[in-house]
Amino acid sequence: MTQTETVCLRPASTQDVADIVMDAAAAGQTLAVTGNGTRSGFGNPVKADRTLALGGLDQIAFYDPEDLVIRTGVGLTLDELEHMLAAKGQYLPFEPPRYTGLYGTDAQRSTVGGAVATALSGPRRILSGAVRDFVLGVEGVNGQGDVFKAGGRTMKNVTGYDLSKLVTGACGTLAVLTSVTLKVLPAPRAELTLVLPARTLEDDRALFEKIRALPLGVGGLARRVAADGRCEVIIRVEGTAPGVAGNHQVLEALLPTPPRVLEQEESQALWREIRELSCLTPKADELIWRVNLPATAMPAFVDEARRAGCINRFFVDWAGGVVFSTMRGVQPEVDVLRYRKMAEKIGARSMILRAPDAIRSQFGAFPPVAAGVAALEQRTRTAFDPAGIFNPGRMTVQA
Repeated sequence: MTQTETVCLRPASTQDVADIVMDAAAAGQTLAVTGNGTRSGFGNPVKADRTLALGGLDQIAFYDPEDLVIRTGVGLTLDELEHMLAAKGQYLPFEPPRYTGLYGTDAQRSTVGGAVATALSGPRRILSGAVRDFVLGVEGVNGQGDVFKAGGRTMKNVTGYDLSKLVTGACGTLAVLTSVTLKVLPAPRAELTLVLPARTLEDDRALFEKIRALPLGVGGLARRVAADGRCEVIIRVEGTAPGVAGNHQVLEALLPTPPRVLEQEESQALWREIRELSCLTPKADELIWRVNLPATAMPAFVDEARRAGCINRFFVDWAGGVVFSTMRGVQPEVDVLRYRKMAEKIGARSMILRAPDAIRSQFGAFPPVAAGVAALEQRTRTAFDPAGIFNPGRMTVQA
């Protein structure tokens, strides 16, 4: 989101947010809703009259380690939250990426609210689930300045429409969230990563299918280009120490070549790099794409896109069914549309993670949806935000 020189409002409470929203609605003003602005390049550029920065809403309402639940203001940083959970031997299972390396911002300022608003999950998704699976409840303010609460402290508390899941991933276009209640889990006691030379993408896919068919506690399976230029398959195994040791032996028997083994600290460092897409080593003038597609379609799609010049470098998250890639952007008007059509042809969903404002404004960071879906999305936004004051254009290209 690109913010021009506008007034920046920094509320300290939910009531402050409600007052600001009511004033904006009455004055016909739009609001760029943000936390600390660390994902400023995610989604479409936003042009708004004022900026509503929620980084000050960082209070913790409660944390119950025994019930594995925490409620926190959306401005709390992910680093602070993860440090607090780690002290109790717990963690955020959805492994939220910051992506601040892509946008040139400060990872230490990334917030819980940003993680929920973007609904970005890391490579552990295959084992534990996505962001939406761990959002139990929310508090927020709608476009008319009304404070609302949804969900509760347990999964069983969800009744009627699950608004908590609806606003997760809405990028601040439905409501201004002020606090979230999250389910957390005990952190794995042991972790290791197996690294082996990659063969073809089809070989990778076949290996992935074999691994997925077995209960091996695999919390990540990816293909990356190492620093020396060689392609590698990397497999993360998590759980109890005996469980990891046993699953390691089973995996060794499935692999075509003996792997190199990374123990816990080295393994964790590697997967942080993978989570943040550091392995793509994107250049400043390159577009960055995220395409979700079935594993069975991955080899043919990547091969076609590379031959067409739409992919410069790529990284495959087999566990998440995602290919991340860079594009030179020499002819964006041609290449963006060509890449999108390739994805649409196989039912894949293509998102531009990083690109200049002009490209995101013209083509949209998110792929277009069917007319019926677009109409439903618009009706939903109108129900929450009748005047359209929240993050205008963030998820839809403005005419």
